[in-house]
Amino acid sequence: MKLTPQFFIIADTHFLHSAMTKLGGRPDDFDEIIIKNWNKIVKPKDKVLHLGDLVFSNKERAIALVRKLNGKIYLVRGNHDGQSETWITDCGIKAVEPIYKVFKDKYENIIDVLFTHEPVQNLPKGNWFNIHGHLHGDKPVGAVDNHRDIILTDHHYDAGVDANNYMPVPLYEILRGFFIRL
Repeated sequence: MKLTPQFFIIADTHFLHSAMTKLGGRPDDFDEIIIKNWNKIVKPKDKVLHLGDLVFSNKERAIALVRKLNGKIYLVRGNHDGQSETWITDCGIKAVEPIYKVFKDKYENIIDVLFTHEPVQNLPKGNWFNIHGHLHGDKPVGAVDNHRDIILTDHHYDAGVDANNYMPVPLYEILRGFFIRL
């Protein structure tokens, strides 16, 4: 997989996880909302990097749901993605390890970006950034989560659906925001 700025990024869809309506305050039809929003911007030939916690169901239901989604999906496993490699592959998804990638803008500015499920704490000094999921959009920059001891900085981006109106985000938009911070 060659990660490019044309990818779409998303995390924490928790498809078919009914407890998300109670635990996460999501509407009852959140699956349909995410699918509709996803397919509105992701075309069949696009690529999507999902940063974990994709689906909570048996394999047959997961396959049926993933078939409704446009694009080729790559999955960085989250804490709720314990299925086997075969299970994930049978769903039409490619599992990948967390990613480190260097990006350069038109002015030759360089940033180092980590793509993970859980946010990386203590990022190296300099132009290091982290695109992650796991927090469900409820941790603003500078907030301390005493349960998880997580402090986000302006070098973090929560790609979870709860933080992004239940939609994938084009990677180039996230990167643009990082380059503006330099």
